[in-house]
Amino acid sequence: MDEQEKIIERGEEIFFKEGFHKTTMNDIAAELHMSKKTIYKFFPSKEDLVIATVKHFMNKTKNKILPALNNDKNAIEKLQELIQILAGTSQRISPQMMEGIRRHFPSLWNEVDRFRTEMMFGNLTKVIDQGKAEGLFLDYPTPIVMNMFVSSVRSIVNPEFILNNNFSIIEAALNVFNIIIGGILSSKGKEIFNISLREKKQ
Repeated sequence: MDEQEKIIERGEEIFFKEGFHKTTMNDIAAELHMSKKTIYKFFPSKEDLVIATVKHFMNKTKNKILPALNNDKNAIEKLQELIQILAGTSQRISPQMMEGIRRHFPSLWNEVDRFRTEMMFGNLTKVIDQGKAEGLFLDYPTPIVMNMFVSSVRSIVNPEFILNNNFSIIEAALNVFNIIIGGILSSKGKEIFNISLREKKQ
């Protein structure tokens, strides 16, 4: 691992643990046992480092999600695998951290929001269409289903809503998932969904 990668990896750990706003470049340098001059060689400002770490995190998440949504499993299995990935990812993200990005790095928050919206539209659309072809989902128009899903995620899996209503990120995401996806399951889809849930609990 070269110096730049090391700074991003360690910076991500520190920022996610302590928060973006509170953590200083002095803190990063001390944790890395590295001079600030070396860090500034790659990242001229704290904001540059924050942006790099968040983009790095988004890219890692994307590299987990895409294989899960592009395998040979049925649509319900793909969505459940997606939820497991998001559950593991959300353990590293607190609502306070999301709020810190939104408040102190608004342009970066817009990029995060754009990333998750594009990921949903670009990949979940295929899974919804697959589920309809498999007879697992009711034949509601996919654009309507997707817009309902994306709008719900953007308004509910949102730091302001989560903090005001005392939810964790994964609780909010799971409720959105269960309400939207549960509402489009066919009888066959409900049977497979319930069997899969029972197997996971055993």
